[in-house]
Amino acid sequence: MRIIPVLDVLKGRVVRGIAGQRDSYQPIQSILTPNADVRSVCTAFRQQFGISEYYIADLDAIERGKPNYDALNSVKDTLKRVWLDAGFSSVARLDAFDQHLSANEVYRIIVGLECCSDLSSLSLLLSKVGSRRLVFSLDLQNGSPLLTTDVSADWRQATALEIAEQVIDLGIRKMIVLDLAAVGTGQGTPTRELCGHLKRRYPQLEIVTGGGVNSADDLKRLESYCDAVLLASAIHDKRLTVDDLKPYQ
Repeated sequence: MRIIPVLDVLKGRVVRGIAGQRDSYQPIQSILTPNADVRSVCTAFRQQFGISEYYIADLDAIERGKPNYDALNSVKDTLKRVWLDAGFSSVARLDAFDQHLSANEVYRIIVGLECCSDLSSLSLLLSKVGSRRLVFSLDLQNGSPLLTTDVSADWRQATALEIAEQVIDLGIRKMIVLDLAAVGTGQGTPTRELCGHLKRRYPQLEIVTGGGVNSADDLKRLESYCDAVLLASAIHDKRLTVDDLKPYQ
């Protein structure tokens, strides 16, 4: 299992995500760096933890279709190890992104359930990006699928497990399972059992989870359930130290 730090980017700054309540997100206050710009935070992770693989969630792109191109360009030299969620809901959205910053340079392209309306759109993106680079994010809120307003009828009534099974059958080989209600709370990871079920049924599926991790013990409990864990608050607050993360590097 490895660690992937999360950078939630809003208006060009890295913000602290708490329970998915994005309207209240504020720039991070971190022991790692006094600055909240994307490059400073990435540099701090690399220098202090030896981490060079990041998850960047561009909240402006996800919610308003306005990517933070300047912020992303500031870490362009590290994009070979960036997992990027920039509201890639369609091939058209991906092509628009390519006019400013080549998606081919991004290590992993994330397609989130909260932005993707149906299997057809996901299938087209999968054909363009390929199963090696495309990651489907099974976005949840308190255990329920977090759906876009124009979601298809097939997904409107589906459970999280049913959606996961459908996208795996489509050809998805990498999946994030994330309950936004747990993000930044330090109250444990509620997706663990779902991840365990998926890992047992689909042993070749790469599973990433996170949200609510508070301690080294929490990480240890996740080891047999997933391949990687997304972290942010616990690192910035020093609830997890360099020594805590060493076993996962």
